Amino acid sequence: MSVDDPEARLRDTLDSLASTVVPSPDTYARARSEWQRRDRRRRLVMLVLAVLIVAVADLVGLWALHSFAAPDRPPGQERIDVIVQP
Repeated sequence: MSVDDPEARLRDTLDSLASTVVPSPDTYARARSEWQRRDRRRRLVMLVLAVLIVAVADLVGLWALHSFAAPDRPPGQERIDVIVQP
């Protein structure tokens, strides 16, 4: 027995196994369409998340601007100066 004997036996076994495998003719096309479908879905999810983040940031900004603005005086308590010239 030599050192190469297990490697040679493994190579022969794998070669015989590979010769019995019959590839499906449309395997690559199916796998590619699956990859493309997943890629389109991933891009769509990322787009929706980006739009959602921008919309929420806009709403928070508008709310902050409105809530920190000077409060309006209640009606009827405003001071009105009337200047009358003789």
